[in-house]
Amino acid sequence: MMVASHFRQHLVVAIAASLAAQIWAWNHVDGSSWLESEAPWVPHTGSIAVPLQNNSVILMGGQAGEHGGGLFDCFNCTNHVWSFDPIAESWTNLSKDVPWDPRWGHSAVVTKDDTVWLMFGCCEPEKPTVMFNDVWTFNPTLGHEWHKVPTTPPFEGIQATSVAIRHNELWVVGGWSQSRGTLSQVTVLALADLHWTVKSDHGKVPWKHRADHASAISPDGNWLFIYAGQHRDDKTGNWFRLKDTWRVALPRARPNAWQEIGSLNAARSSVPVVATSSGWLLALGGHFVTDDEKMETSQEDREGMIEHHRKGNFKVYNDILAMDMTNGGKDGWKVVEENAPWPARDDFGAVMIKSGAMILFGGGTVYGGGGYLNDVWMLLNAAVALKLPVKPVSHHGHDLDEL
Repeated sequence: MMVASHFRQHLVVAIAASLAAQIWAWNHVDGSSWLESEAPWVPHTGSIAVPLQNNSVILMGGQAGEHGGGLFDCFNCTNHVWSFDPIAESWTNLSKDVPWDPRWGHSAVVTKDDTVWLMFGCCEPEKPTVMFNDVWTFNPTLGHEWHKVPTTPPFEGIQATSVAIRHNELWVVGGWSQSRGTLSQVTVLALADLHWTVKSDHGKVPWKHRADHASAISPDGNWLFIYAGQHRDDKTGNWFRLKDTWRVALPRARPNAWQEIGSLNAARSSVPVVATSSGWLLALGGHFVTDDEKMETSQEDREGMIEHHRKGNFKVYNDILAMDMTNGGKDGWKVVEENAPWPARDDFGAVMIKSGAMILFGGGTVYGGGGYLNDVWMLLNAAVALKLPVKPVSHHGHDLDEL
């Protein structure tokens, strides 16, 4: 509690300084514990946010175009990188000389020494059907510039996968392949020697193959969880949003050992991964589309893609659910905020910083692109505000421990 109070005192001082300097400042939301602000970047969706040890946040990539295939140049994707200091409420543009191609549908995580790992995504320039399979690192704390990692994943280029950290490993689950559709493969990258291990090939696990899902590893490193996302039926081509939650024991992660442990309150896709230092996993926002959705056009057909998305029955959420990972998720999900004050959205960046504050960035509100946001929302002392336990636990390399 002393840390949260200390952080709040600094925030109050920073707000006063920001107002005096006429730069972006936090606004209190009436009747709520949330604070709101705006960012200097162009409204867009699909950015990935990761927290650093000093409570700052790195925001990377995304797109601001309507989904129309290669003629939109990766849907107006970006390779912008921004650093955000929530205490000073200041932004720093780190985009100059970023060497990786603009993208969205990418993944990013950060290790305890503030090394950012970014990988995969869509799409190679002027090639809307070619996904990336590259891996990059960056460490702003140590002054290390972006570096392409000399490793080759045991799969083709993919997007919309999920990545979670366990000790010195990155666990990569599912995703979307232009040639194979939604995936259910599970692979591991050892950071020490950059060696890949295939834990299970596509189609060998009991859960539906999926993309735009989320995954997390329990604080003790004993469980891998996956939840939400979207699944394309191989036979009909129909797309389905998912609400199921599964776990598997680590480190073996045997394909036949997965267990279904419950469901979210509604099927949804494009949910960010956020966890408290005490081991509670949070599911925020996301979108739902009618279960009989079928793509009748190719990705290169610009007008066809636009028309398909405009006709979709698209719903976005602004609720927050929580699940206790410390007991293996056996109690399932519970709703901790039914109607948050921020506008419903999907495909947005979200983090829990070391102080215990939760921060949300941008996102989208219209299917297939549009209604983009550049707002920023922060919930100080999020665990307390959401009435969750606050006792910190060891995260074995995760960056969400409280001071």
